[in-house]
Amino acid sequence: MLFEYDKILKIKTTILDIQPEIWREILIENNITFNHLHKIIQISFGWTNSHLHNFEVDGKTFSVSYNEYENEDLDTENKIAKFLNRKGQKALYTYDLGDNWEHKIEVVDILEKEKNLKYPLCLAGERNAPPEDCGSVPGYENVMRALNDKGGKEDLDLLEWLGDYDPEEFDINEVNEAILNPDEYIFDLGDL
Repeated sequence: MLFEYDKILKIKTTILDIQPEIWREILIENNITFNHLHKIIQISFGWTNSHLHNFEVDGKTFSVSYNEYENEDLDTENKIAKFLNRKGQKALYTYDLGDNWEHKIEVVDILEKEKNLKYPLCLAGERNAPPEDCGSVPGYENVMRALNDKGGKEDLDLLEWLGDYDPEEFDINEVNEAILNPDEYIFDLGDL
């Protein structure tokens, strides 16, 4: 398949199995690596980059190489342009292989670069990502129940653990500031 570098992908990333949906729509350069895309997704959802991750695109799995185990996966240092390059194409991004947060990535459009824009750029989104280590979808449902009920001791313990977590919070300006200035982000993302 022919692919071109120096294009902009408009992608929509949605966390699966949660209603109402939690999603982000982002413009990214297609000459970045899957690892770079991982970091952009981490920042845009407010995840803390504390867990393993992988991508699945057209039957190919991309993961980070670890000395502890060997696999047949392709490395996340591959450029996305060769693999994620068609409007309407879908991919799966899984973060935290224990909690198994699956995100559907869809290529909404393929665009030309605009000289007056800085990339990556978050265009839109809804809702805050689930708290890290809350226990996947069932754990997130417990979080939402506790926030709504604020009832028994179990709810109070969970609310204390959550701190000031707001499931509806999403500030596009904060997201864009963070993805354009990753060195100032909460955790070390390495070089973008």
